[in-house]
Amino acid sequence: MERVSFGVEIHPYYDVPELMREITLAEDLGYDQVWVGDSQLIWREMYVILGAAAQATSRILLGSGVTNPVTRVSAVTASAAATLQELSGGRLTLGIGSGFTSVNTMGQRPATRARLEACVDEIRALCRGARVPAGSEDMRLMFAAPEKCPPIAVAASGPRMLRLAGRIGDGVILARVAMEGDMLARMLECVNAGRREGGREAEPFRRFLSVSAAVDEDGSKAVSVVRPHVARSILKPFWGLSPAAAAAAERMAGHYDNYQHLNPNAAHADAVPDDVVPEFALAGTPARCIETARRMFDNGIDQITIRPYAVDGRPRASMIRAFAEQVMQPMLRDG
Repeated sequence: MERVSFGVEIHPYYDVPELMREITLAEDLGYDQVWVGDSQLIWREMYVILGAAAQATSRILLGSGVTNPVTRVSAVTASAAATLQELSGGRLTLGIGSGFTSVNTMGQRPATRARLEACVDEIRALCRGARVPAGSEDMRLMFAAPEKCPPIAVAASGPRMLRLAGRIGDGVILARVAMEGDMLARMLECVNAGRREGGREAEPFRRFLSVSAAVDEDGSKAVSVVRPHVARSILKPFWGLSPAAAAAAERMAGHYDNYQHLNPNAAHADAVPDDVVPEFALAGTPARCIETARRMFDNGIDQITIRPYAVDGRPRASMIRAFAEQVMQPMLRDG
């Protein structure tokens, strides 16, 4: 296992002052990166929060977790990314995917892989100062510069999207990954195949694992609170499910509420029994979380990005702190 790295992903269903307290706390506790979710109708505006975060912090890396080519066209994303690179001193990672709740709530469809690839190409070109075809004319970003082009990490779960991430991305954000079995290895095989196809095997590349997380000495409390995230993980699976998870997904079919996406109080999460949770979450006692996290790093992950869920009705910041003190910091000390 090489260097341990942890990020924290903030879903902005709380008010902005609380979000800023969480972000500055994450930096103070030693997390390497903070990611902010992007879903316009259910969460606060991502780029406003990232801009404020760039000013309120000095060390921690920032990330969009994740944007999409449908509600954010390439010109808008390139302009926002280049501006954030200026403001943060080059600390941004642009996470982008095909879109889920951000498009569902607007009655749109997720981007195709072709559209996503074209968008990534256009964002890179615009940020670096190149001209990009736009109808009968070209478009360009007036304040572009090569150093303002952030690394781009593509969010992926299925085989074809994973290959695309390897082929076009500077990194991949792995979501909906089972903590047991060989799913992670199979997903990384697809990513590596894409890197070979793109002739990019020698280039820097980061593998981010985005996973719900909760830790408590009473492991059952930690397991119970992450069910809203596991509900998303088992929805429309690409790699098959255990019988218990498949039964939960069937109970949830047609009842997933996009407006309660990843919300700790999401009613649709009631369909997920606690015995399914450990399959798709970093949750339980400190010892169990450390064991699981160590296995993920040993299997090729560069950063574990936690999506924290608090126990006993406490503020989410309490879990950002608890995970840092009970899992991340002990692992950093152990090397």
